Amino acid sequence: GGNYVEIDLTSQHLWLYRDGECIVSCGVVSGCVADNTRTPTGNFTIFAKNRDRYLNGSNIDGSTYHTWVSYFMPFSGGCGIHDATWRSSFGGDQYLYNGSHGCVNTPEEAAKTIYETVSIGTAVIVYDLSDPETVIVSQPGQYEDIPTDENWDWDD
Repeated sequence: GGNYVEIDLTSQHLWLYRDGECIVSCGVVSGCVADNTRTPTGNFTIFAKNRDRYLNGSNIDGSTYHTWVSYFMPFSGGCGIHDATWRSSFGGDQYLYNGSHGCVNTPEEAAKTIYETVSIGTAVIVYDLSDPETVIVSQPGQYEDIPTDENWDWDD
């Protein structure tokens, strides 16, 4: 159960779960591999929620950007989930050469629903299955349930 965001950088996909039920499933564009501005992987939490603001920073060529977003939910430093109305498509391999500065770009409707659902402290799980450092802890259905013995003495 619970609310959390899952982001698979390998498939460029995001899922939002509310009370254990998936309520958003959408393609994303994550940090640019070619520019080495990849989205960080790991377990994070949403630490702020901002509406109608500019995102500011530096491009790889030294120029700056000043970009308006309607929904911004940072989870690691300046990296967060936000709408990207300037993009015409999400998902696929565009992150390899035309990715973000590290943020997770989503369609506006998805960003709106995520914003309305998450709270400060909501878990964000980001992983990249092509990264050799990624460790899969479990996969649903991979293991049989361990039978329990109600006569087991836990004090032994």
